Amino acid sequence: MKGAFARWIESIGERRVLIAIALLAFICQLAWLRPPTFFGEPYLVAKNIVAGKGFVFEYPLTGRILPSCYVTPLYVWIQVPFLYSGLGERGIQILNLLFLQLSCVVLFYFFRRFCSSTVALICFAALEFYIPFWILAYTLDPNTLNLLLLALTVERTYRASRTPATKIWIQLGILVGLQLLLRPDIMLGSLLFAAWLLFWNRRKATLQGIGIAAAIAIAMCLPWTVRNYMEFHKFVFVSANAGMNLFEGNNPVATGEFSQRPPTDESRKLFADVTAFQATHFDGIDIDRYRFHLAKEWIVEHPYHVLTLDIKKIWFHWFGRPIMGEQFHYAFQVFAAAYRIVGALLVFLGFYGLWRIRDKRLQTLLVTVFLYSTLISAIFFVQSRHRILKVDPFLIPLAVIAIAHVVATLRSRSVASSAPLTVTTPHAA
Repeated sequence: MKGAFARWIESIGERRVLIAIALLAFICQLAWLRPPTFFGEPYLVAKNIVAGKGFVFEYPLTGRILPSCYVTPLYVWIQVPFLYSGLGERGIQILNLLFLQLSCVVLFYFFRRFCSSTVALICFAALEFYIPFWILAYTLDPNTLNLLLLALTVERTYRASRTPATKIWIQLGILVGLQLLLRPDIMLGSLLFAAWLLFWNRRKATLQGIGIAAAIAIAMCLPWTVRNYMEFHKFVFVSANAGMNLFEGNNPVATGEFSQRPPTDESRKLFADVTAFQATHFDGIDIDRYRFHLAKEWIVEHPYHVLTLDIKKIWFHWFGRPIMGEQFHYAFQVFAAAYRIVGALLVFLGFYGLWRIRDKRLQTLLVTVFLYSTLISAIFFVQSRHRILKVDPFLIPLAVIAIAHVVATLRSRSVASSAPLTVTTPHAA
């Protein structure tokens, strides 16, 4: 994409253009900043800590506020100083926007290796002005921090496959440890990334490096694991909410998202068992494990139903679900339909751009990321943030690369068709 825009970038400087785009986007994000309409579990726990109640939380559907390990601690610890200092909800929202800025910068430098400076800066602008990121940043949830850590993990994983070094394995371990303390679904992602690394480097050094990263990640979580055991006398690695989520996504009236269909005789009996168990058990861990047990039994007994439900979940994950979630459904309803259209375009253009990239390592790594996000939705239930935070940050640059390739191809054909014909005359013998 050489032309006037490229020459303008060269005259100003890539870094200055990058800073200008980031500042303009940040100003727009602040100007459009809305009061939060969704208060995530970490924020509610942080408020309880500030109120002097400790790390307590009301386990869903029980009505009991008790010491908890339902919520992972990292984002709670981040929010507590903001609430203590009086910066409050606005301060947390601005912090989320700063995490978003850093995420876009990381993704810019990651994709800069695979395209020109001009295309990379357009990718950066598209990431910065992608409204769904803004919407998720305005909530009091760890969405943009999740995005930042995942972007760094993908970048470091790619680097580890090219130039493995102890420093990179340590960095990967820290990144995975932070994500375990933020959103434990990275456990599945870590297994897939480890398998990807071993596919490209079947060497003992790679296996040792993965072991170093895993040891660091586990060590970072160990203090919280010990806290859980001392508090509840049960082993809980980081959180006890897998049963809740698995049961919501796998039961007789599950729809593939959080909403449920009208009750059936089977579902009434199953939910009656849950209600009866919750009435006699006050421990959120026991309730979560019971829900996990019921969901696992239902999955084993209804394989065909589970298969059809998983197919529906995969479709919802990639092409939008009927209810887009609290952030979209209540405050930004106008974006729900638009997001489905944009999301479908990103899928088409993004995979075309992925095919155009000649780096097989990058191609397979991004497919691994997409598989990770898809499996999380299929195993549990579809949430809009799984697609927005784990897929769109990589599809957007790929879509820009695809458009740039199409434009370059059309331009070259136009130049070729407009070139004058040359007539050669035979030389005399």
